[in-house]
Amino acid sequence: MKTVVGIFSDGPETKLAVLQKKGKTISVIDLISFGKGLKDELLFQSSKEPEDLVLGEDISVVIGEEESGGEIKEEPILSVILSEYNIGQLKFIPSVSEPHVSYHLLTLFNKASQKELKKMMLEKWIKSQKSSPSIDNINYLNLGNGEYLSIYTNEYFPVLKQLDELAQSWNLRNLKIPYITSADAVIANHVLKNYHLEKEKNYLIIHVGVDSSRMIFIHDNRIKHISDYLSVGVQTYGFHDTIVSKISLEMDIAQFSEIHKIFLCGEVIESTIQLTFYGSFPLADIEVITFDVLDVLRLPEEKRSQLPVYAFAILPALNYLKPDRKAVQKLNLLPKSVQESQKVFKLGLTGYALLALIFIVVVFFTQKYVSNKSKVDNLQNEINNKQLLISENAELVSKVEQLEWRIEAGQRIQQTLDTLIQGAERWTTILKKIQEFQPENKKIWITNIAATMEGVNIQGVGINRHIIPDFSDFLDKSILKNIITQEIREKGVNKFEINLNPEKYGYKGLER
Repeated sequence: MKTVVGIFSDGPETKLAVLQKKGKTISVIDLISFGKGLKDELLFQSSKEPEDLVLGEDISVVIGEEESGGEIKEEPILSVILSEYNIGQLKFIPSVSEPHVSYHLLTLFNKASQKELKKMMLEKWIKSQKSSPSIDNINYLNLGNGEYLSIYTNEYFPVLKQLDELAQSWNLRNLKIPYITSADAVIANHVLKNYHLEKEKNYLIIHVGVDSSRMIFIHDNRIKHISDYLSVGVQTYGFHDTIVSKISLEMDIAQFSEIHKIFLCGEVIESTIQLTFYGSFPLADIEVITFDVLDVLRLPEEKRSQLPVYAFAILPALNYLKPDRKAVQKLNLLPKSVQESQKVFKLGLTGYALLALIFIVVVFFTQKYVSNKSKVDNLQNEINNKQLLISENAELVSKVEQLEWRIEAGQRIQQTLDTLIQGAERWTTILKKIQEFQPENKKIWITNIAATMEGVNIQGVGINRHIIPDFSDFLDKSILKNIITQEIREKGVNKFEINLNPEKYGYKGLER
């Protein structure tokens, strides 16, 4: 059985909803509100009334006459309200709204990582000048189709201070706070999931508080606009006229010309407040948000009709007890300092069981160590003998490697000799071919023979110009590159250059 307390600070008033889950049934155990109302009177509504109330800056309750020091001991009223519960076993799910958080609706057309998203959102918050932006205070909710609800935490939440005081009064290091969520996000999520909303229709969710109100505009099953902080509540003078003008102003900002349906929650159970919306928006349907999934049989009769008043306290606890993959409970606004404080290891029944298990494991492995020590020593001696054998074998391996090196060197020398012999045979073939032409009888002189990458290059001079092409053809149709006529001692000679075909002679020059 799980007991969860949803809590929401509605201006000067704090609202609590105590929910309990047994099996598949989720029951509302109690609905509680306390705080300062009109004329600085202390308001306290619960099925369990405290006996003595004391007014002051911090709401407190006298639980004893005097301590030994003569001072009156006071406890936070929250401690007295929940005195019948085991505080250490309760889980608290706060929800927050403006002015403690601020909102921006963003549309991004390209996919981005979490780091890039937060960087872009930080730039938006800097331009908005709503707060002193820090990337650590930015959270967001993915609404799908590239739309994001960016949420900026403006301060340390006052509700956490109340819970800190509660923990101190019970001598607890900290309470169990799984997460803090956005009140606006949970109410919008509840309406979108539990009511049939038509596409292309405009809807408005209004939460009327004690001294402020929230407005969320929905179009095409998506959040279109969330109002800034509106200091208009049931305690505001001329509330009925003021709230209508505020709605008209927010409709202009949201670019809504008409509203198909208005969902009401908060301080809206009085008929006079509902009539305000019926009369001002005759073409719109008006519906008060309900929670049919909850069992209210344990509530007093007069409390059962007040569920809409505690919507911002009920929904966070309900989402925790009835988790949904698409629920907004994944949006955690809990400060990192509080998250870290709840990670401290606490020794309970499980801890003692772990200690006993660790002791048994240590004894077992100690015995195993002692019993195996002699085996380890014998294995160590074998290892030493093997290492000695390895060192002896290493010398043999070294000698074998030297012999292998000598054999490889001899093979390389033999390969070189074979290459030289083959090259000499090819050069001999070329020279014999030249000798067969008898260049000395035909007045041709060879000045240079060289091997290149293209083949064998022959340069020389000749007296008769027509003999040179014959010489080139005789050398198996080699390529005659050029013939240049020059004068030497007033006589004309012909300088030529011939490239032999390397494939014909089986020779290719070496790379230089």
